This record gives sequence, C-alpha cells and structure tokens, in this order.
Amino acid sequence: MFRFATLAILSLAATPAFAQNQTAPAPSAPAGPPPAEMAAVQQAGMAFGQCLQTGVMGVPATVTPEAGATTVLSGCATQRQALEQAANALVAALPEDQRAAAQERVRGQLAAVPGQIAAGIQQMRAASAPAPAPAPAQ
Repeated sequence: MFRFATLAILSLAATPAFAQNQTAPAPSAPAGPPPAEMAAVQQAGMAFGQCLQTGVMGVPATVTPEAGATTVLSGCATQRQALEQAANALVAALPEDQRAAAQERVRGQLAAVPGQIAAGIQQMRAASAPAPAPAPAQ
C-alpha cells in the first residue's frame, strides 16, 4: 500500500537523469547508474517504505491524515536519512552533466512523500469505513 515512496525513489533509475546519456556515449561512459549505488538506494528505499507502512497502520482514527503523516515521518527519520544518503551517493556517481537534474528529482520525490502518506491514510480509512445502511423500503 505504501510502496509508493519506495517506488518513487527507485524510479530514479528509469529517468533520463540516471539513464545513459542520450547522445553517443564516450567509450568509458557507464551504461547506467552504478550497481552498488543502485543496490544501496533499493535497500534503503525498501526499509523506508516498510517503516512508512508500519507507521501508517498505527495512526489513530482520531488523528488527521496530515498529522498522522507527520508522525509517521518522524518515526521513520532514520530510514529517510539513509535513503537520502544513498540517493545522494547515487547522484554523485553520475556524470556531472546529469547530477543537477537527478538531485532535483530526488528532492521533488522526497518532498511529495508527506502528501502521499496523508492521501494513503485517507484511502485506508475510506476503504475500512462501514458501508452505509440501505434505506428502509417504503
């Protein structure tokens, strides 16, 4: 359910900023993101996503989705920091002409996470809400 945060960061590998240069590459140009850095991002992303999912399940119904998202993110600060560090290492390993766009994409995706969590909490609550009783026959 809350794999979106992980998937958003992991989707960086599919973006032009992380992909092979669109012009003819130099013979020594890497074919894509360095595997070790990608593995670190994947591992950190999965840990962050798992933390988010666990945290969301514990948000009381009396808390607004936005406040719940803030609380969940606070509880997952260590995992988020690890993900940011892994993503920054991946960006640093890219060719210099791709770094700015990749860094901007990382920032944008991480900035969207609180809203995505709040929306996820709303969806989860809507899905678990009891169906309205049928109207009595007249």
